[in-house]
Amino acid sequence: MFRILSAAIECLSSAIFIIPAIIILQYAIFGQHNFKKFVAVLVFAFYLMAVFVVTGIPTAYTLRADLGFNVIPFIDIVNNPAGYIINTILNIILFMPMGFMLPVIWKEYHPVKKTVLMGLAVSVIIEVVQIFSFRLTDIDDLITNTTGTLAGYYIGKILSFRLPWDISCDGRNVSEKYEPVIILIVIFLIGFFLKPLVSNAVWDIVLSSQLW
Repeated sequence: MFRILSAAIECLSSAIFIIPAIIILQYAIFGQHNFKKFVAVLVFAFYLMAVFVVTGIPTAYTLRADLGFNVIPFIDIVNNPAGYIINTILNIILFMPMGFMLPVIWKEYHPVKKTVLMGLAVSVIIEVVQIFSFRLTDIDDLITNTTGTLAGYYIGKILSFRLPWDISCDGRNVSEKYEPVIILIVIFLIGFFLKPLVSNAVWDIVLSSQLW
């Protein structure tokens, strides 16, 4: 229960920055004036923030080098089979929304290769940054996260997942073509530099109220 509340506080604390950022990106920079597209992109942005929060991405104020690596695939299945299976399932589930949201929102990601590469890129960013946290940088996470992206993509295909409106961007200009990448960078920077300023204040209020 505490972990769920913690994740909720961290994600909601970023809303004050994410919503204005997406408004600026969509309407001022990309020139998109489709409200439904805006909502879809906003959901994707909050999803990215949730992924960063759940995976324990450090902030600019909590950086601490911790050189823990696992470069041998599937080694933990021998040491802790139950824990390994649970972690694998959770990682796959975590990245499945990435697989079906990207091609729904952006036509540029209709090809499975581009969607999977995006999922892999996000996973690599997470694993690299985790070097500066207390979490283990694990090759298995790269594999399972990418698998989750692939699974999400094909589940959407199998179910013929379609929104009842056309919100996809066809990437006619450079800014639209790289819109998901730009959003990824912006969300990471918000989580790294700005979110802690709000979430720390919220935690001070929660703890001072003696709820825990």
